[in-house]
Amino acid sequence: MSWFKRNKGTEKTDDLDLSACFDSFNKHWQQTFEIIDRFQTSKGVIKHDDIIAVINHLNQLIKLLLLDVQSAKSTNHSRCLEYFLRNQLLEKLYSWSLKTDKFKNYLKLEQLKVYGVLLSELRGHQLLSDDSILNPLILILNSYDGDCLSVEIEKHLVTVLRQFCVVLSHQPSILCNVIKDNTKNSKCVILSLLMAFIHRDGSIGEEARDALLIFVSLSRQNDTLANIITSKSNVSPVLATGLSGLYSVLPRKLDFENDCYRLSPENIEDVPELNNFLASVELCNAVAKICHKSVYDQLLDYLYHGFLLPVVGPALMQDFENNCGINAHLSRVAEEEVATATVYLDLLLRSVTHPGLLQTFVKFVLCERFEKIKIIELLINRINSKSFKVCIATLALMETILDLNCEDVMLELVFKYLVPCTHIMLSQRSRIKQVDSYCKSADIFLSLIPDVFKHRNVNFQTLYSEYRGYLNCARIKIAECAIETKHWTYLYDGENPSHVIVETKINEVENDQNSILSADDSSSGYESFKAMKDIDKMLGTDDSRPADEILSNTSSPCGSDSPMCFIRQSTFKTKEPFTQYPCLGPFLEALFSTLENLPEQDFRINLRLTAVMTRLSMYNKPLIQSLLLNHSMIFQPCIRSLFQILRSLKQTIETKLCSRVEKIIEAEAFLIERENKLCSTQCSRSVGEKIPEPFARGESKRRSISVAFEAMFKKNSRNKEAKLESTNNGYRYYKENETESLDLPINAIILTEWLKELSAICQEHAIS
Repeated sequence: MSWFKRNKGTEKTDDLDLSACFDSFNKHWQQTFEIIDRFQTSKGVIKHDDIIAVINHLNQLIKLLLLDVQSAKSTNHSRCLEYFLRNQLLEKLYSWSLKTDKFKNYLKLEQLKVYGVLLSELRGHQLLSDDSILNPLILILNSYDGDCLSVEIEKHLVTVLRQFCVVLSHQPSILCNVIKDNTKNSKCVILSLLMAFIHRDGSIGEEARDALLIFVSLSRQNDTLANIITSKSNVSPVLATGLSGLYSVLPRKLDFENDCYRLSPENIEDVPELNNFLASVELCNAVAKICHKSVYDQLLDYLYHGFLLPVVGPALMQDFENNCGINAHLSRVAEEEVATATVYLDLLLRSVTHPGLLQTFVKFVLCERFEKIKIIELLINRINSKSFKVCIATLALMETILDLNCEDVMLELVFKYLVPCTHIMLSQRSRIKQVDSYCKSADIFLSLIPDVFKHRNVNFQTLYSEYRGYLNCARIKIAECAIETKHWTYLYDGENPSHVIVETKINEVENDQNSILSADDSSSGYESFKAMKDIDKMLGTDDSRPADEILSNTSSPCGSDSPMCFIRQSTFKTKEPFTQYPCLGPFLEALFSTLENLPEQDFRINLRLTAVMTRLSMYNKPLIQSLLLNHSMIFQPCIRSLFQILRSLKQTIETKLCSRVEKIIEAEAFLIERENKLCSTQCSRSVGEKIPEPFARGESKRRSISVAFEAMFKKNSRNKEAKLESTNNGYRYYKENETESLDLPINAIILTEWLKELSAICQEHAIS
């Protein structure tokens, strides 16, 4: 309807003669009807001139109709509109168009354009409540279902579908008529047409996704529509298989040389495959938020069995270490693919916001097994991987998992090993909840700074040397973590749950994969603790709270399918009631083991490792605080504490750096310049533009991954560059024309700053 676009908003209706307008409208229809009637009575051959004449008259009819409706707003009485509906003009036009042979498709497109104008401009007049308007529209939509369409037809079709869905959302009575019509058919034509476009690029895909969300949202209060979506449409299968298809075309290798171990909105804009994949993830997330529960359950089931299990699982669980002796090249390829798959899983967990959808992804990580090995167990093992890429990608993923503040996650990683308190000497267990009021542990952390860094004049204008910055950051993070964990089932303070042995019985996931029991927004989802509560009631140690305190947004992502953990009273057959072998669990032991190698490791691994341990220390749970932040806690002889490891690192660094002050200065200059370039990059990107929300679509084009990360590491070309060299144990930095590495002084600086950060965390915990 090009005439309408040219003239829209330019017509003056104040002095419009409504009577003349109606007469002209009536005349155009009479001329149109004469052509239609002549063809039907004589049954002659339709001519091209007749088709053009009908289209021209139709354009004038719609134009006059809109002018009349606009002029009659004050009286809300349009003679043209009444005539238009009473004489069923569109229905007659559609019936005639079916008999025009080779001109049928052309006339059908013109009618589609007419509907686009009417639905857009006359939305408040309930046109679709009239069968003479609704029925031809449904018939036209049905005729396009399954056809191969041109780009022009697709554009107009998707626009009409979106406008149709908007009208349905405002007029529920029309929705009932559409549903009633659908009961006679085997599928819903609106959904059938929309699902062909939801994974498209550009405006067509965006409009189709908007229309789908509007239509699916109507099912929330309409059980009949929900049943149609689940039984007579392919919404859930297409969303799940669409994710699988888009995942399969993602790059299998990312440029890790520039520290690309975590994707963000700033470095995915130049990767169209990632943009399309995240758009599909967002669509699933939005559908889960607004749909009926039956649609929601079906979607989660398809995502689990149609995307996570067959696609993400195999990509993540490739074995690259045991095949190195068979084919070194294939092993390197598998290593890169595993690291990339880990980065993509991290991206998924940070992109999903709906609790139920996030629950499904975390359930997959915590509970799913491949070849009898749980994914979470394999991820923990990869923390100590010899592969730099896999190690740093895994550490980034673990930090994301810790950021979920999920009780089931922390139970699986940490608490099921700490709750029995077998890692602590029996005489010390009463001190678990002890508060370090005088911040002695903070002083101990500062005392563990290597002597070579004490009393040095460091550039305090930089962020990483600002102790006050560490205090502010710790205060914010601790407060946020406390808010999100305040409704956890247990306090994990050595008494709640009580000093008993935690046994974990894993229900084999494959025995119950027919459905995914999921928690909605109003459910706590802590079925994994039901037995715990029952036993504590019998023991008289139940810390009962009102139900509304347990129901929270920090509910367990694992729901009813999580590992069933229960606590039982130990049998005091010996003097020592805790017969379980003392340990911290594989996760903490892997972190401690990696920390011991801090001086020799690539500094990027150390940055990510210290970030993970810092995140753990933010939890306001006494069992964690006593392990990481209490210098006076006495552990079992076989347990090496964090303070012991830090003392050992201090001695090692002091021994190796005692006479290498110039190297420390060079390392400080390198890190300061790295930080300044990163800050300047972020500032230049944010000047003049609004800071984007995490993974929001539609931002302006950003730099590529490689360019974005080069600024972090490359020094000015006028100065000597710190070069990155590959070694058997990972990577090392060295100055050009020099053979001595900067790895040790850089890692020593990282340790020094981390100790300041831990000290600040101790202080903030003491006053929080």
